Amino acid sequence: MKLKKLFFSCLVCIFIFVFAFADNLQMDSSVSKTTVALNETFQLTVSFTTDSKSLPDFTIPQLNDFNIYSTSQSKNISIINGKVKNTVYYVYTLSPKKMGEFYIPPFTLNYQGERYETKEIKITVEKAKTVSSVPASQTSAGNASSSTNGNLVQNNKQPVYNLDTTKAVFVQATTDKKTAYVNEKIIYTFYFYTSVNILSNPAYRGPDFSGFFIGETSQKNYRTYIKGREYVVTEVSTELFPQKPGTLTIDKAMLQVSIEDFSKMHDDFFASFFRSARAVDLATDEIKIKVLQTPADVDMIGKYNISAFVDKKQKKVDEPFDLIIKITGNGNIKTIKEPEIMLSENLKKYETSEQIIKDGEKETGKQFTTLIMPLEQGEGTIKILPMKYFDLETKITKSLPQKQIQVQIDENKDRKIQQPVAEQTIEADSTKQNQLPQNMDLSFLFKIYAIVTSAMFWKIVGLLVLLYLIIKLLLRYRAYLNKDQQKLKNKKAYRKSKKYFQKAKKAKNTKDFYENMYKGLLEYFASVLGQSAEGLTSYKIGMGLKDKNIDDNLITEVDGILEECTMFLYAKQSDNLTKQDYNKFYNKTFDILKKMP
Repeated sequence: MKLKKLFFSCLVCIFIFVFAFADNLQMDSSVSKTTVALNETFQLTVSFTTDSKSLPDFTIPQLNDFNIYSTSQSKNISIINGKVKNTVYYVYTLSPKKMGEFYIPPFTLNYQGERYETKEIKITVEKAKTVSSVPASQTSAGNASSSTNGNLVQNNKQPVYNLDTTKAVFVQATTDKKTAYVNEKIIYTFYFYTSVNILSNPAYRGPDFSGFFIGETSQKNYRTYIKGREYVVTEVSTELFPQKPGTLTIDKAMLQVSIEDFSKMHDDFFASFFRSARAVDLATDEIKIKVLQTPADVDMIGKYNISAFVDKKQKKVDEPFDLIIKITGNGNIKTIKEPEIMLSENLKKYETSEQIIKDGEKETGKQFTTLIMPLEQGEGTIKILPMKYFDLETKITKSLPQKQIQVQIDENKDRKIQQPVAEQTIEADSTKQNQLPQNMDLSFLFKIYAIVTSAMFWKIVGLLVLLYLIIKLLLRYRAYLNKDQQKLKNKKAYRKSKKYFQKAKKAKNTKDFYENMYKGLLEYFASVLGQSAEGLTSYKIGMGLKDKNIDDNLITEVDGILEECTMFLYAKQSDNLTKQDYNKFYNKTFDILKKMP
């Protein structure tokens, strides 16, 4: 029982340590909607938030019931009062393969020895939206371009099931520009038009967009009219950023869909009861993009503004503050780089984090947060150097203006290092030698503070404490083994005989006591000699111990306790013994067994 208590105490210590010093990681998943039509898409977002500066990677589980159209990733790193809060978002655009109820399985992650898991999400897939199921408020008339599959025949007065189904669906791909600069944003849009019911989720294979960096993807559904015919339109837009000059080609987008086919049924009455499926293969045209080279010394593309400020009005020595720089505007936000910063000698720059600024779903800029450490009191200067960018409107290289911020650093009385007071007999020169120079770099104190307050420091301390506890428990266990009967040299022999010795201690009469003591001794010496306890006698035990070179005096003592057991076991009258007599024989027996090598 004592060993079990020690073991469970060790487990409890480990359990408390893991939960007390583990990083604060939060993992979550959500969807934009839980009920979707067969021809719709939805967004699945998986997010992680942790106090650590490193973010975990994970593998997406099998989503066998859904197509993955696109993926995107964004990060948000913030430092508030020296504490890091790191968040990463993974966004997947999914489309169901068939109708019914399906589940997005949990996302799992093993991080620093812990397993994290998101909740399971139920998705209900309804039949594909038809012309009548799309709200009229989303209708636009006469604004679609001609089909890549040919002109449609106007037939707006006939029922849907009498239309020519070979021209009832088509696809189209466009870009918002045919000429762009390197890293300039291009919007590629894929359209799927249908005027009949579709019987399965379309199998879409998009271009590989070779030579482009792929940004975010958005999708919407609406109604439109083309030559009097009403269509449901699925529109998927993708941000593209060309990476090299020259002529780039966007490949064909392919789509296969199964639609209702009533072309063989000419009777309106029967057509309303019977329907068949028709597989249609559709493809867009290739699109050529002419990409122009930007000036060699410019990476940022667009038109931008810059602003900068610090987060604290009162600044003291050795108390860090944040410098926040925001660059906003129109263009390729991902090309915005961290501005170059120059500081006065009484300021020191530490790490910088960045995050995307959004207005709804639109990216409008980047924010850079830099940790600044005041080293000594006085006036400090922060200079944010000019940054070049290529203005797409004027086609001219421009610069963001230089920003300069003045900060006043006060003495930190709470962290003031007391100087020794010179005695009156000491001369002024020696007093100056005993004082600390005012311009001493005390940033090492901040480093020590950062280390002591970090999660890694306390993990190491916790591991040392845990190691100390384990060693202490092992030493206690070793001491326990060396107490009383556990001091027996042959532990295997004692384990076999233990149950009989325990019964002997609980015996209420002389016969039961000596009978169990005798059986225990036989089991013990049987294990020592490597023989069976059956048929073992005191003579055989003595001879066996002699063969093992056991001292003759010890053999005589063993023979004595065996003979005493036999005498009382077969005695006719032996109930006049007391509990004290039992304990005396029990202790004498174990004193002899402890001498066994």
